[in-house]
Amino acid sequence: AESLGYSRLKAYIYIVLPLAFRVSLPALNNNLVNLVKTTTLAYVIAVPEMMYTANQIWSDNVNVPEMMIVLFIYYVGLVAVLVYFMHRWERAMKIPGYGA
Repeated sequence: AESLGYSRLKAYIYIVLPLAFRVSLPALNNNLVNLVKTTTLAYVIAVPEMMYTANQIWSDNVNVPEMMIVLFIYYVGLVAVLVYFMHRWERAMKIPGYGA
């Protein structure tokens, strides 16, 4: 960077930060998926949301297993879509020759 005439700040912004971001991206994506999962669990406890709706349907109808299966499929789908897009983002930001 110095041989190309970059100042110390520009070298940090244009070279060091993008490389550090690319290396840390898998860990950031893992934390994002965990955040979605744990936020939903905390949200279930604090604020009525999908579990509240499922409980309302549960108390009105007898089809409890079906409702819980639908809820499970919703969460699995949400996390699967998130993981898919994070994986595509990781591949787009991959450093050539680094990793598998």
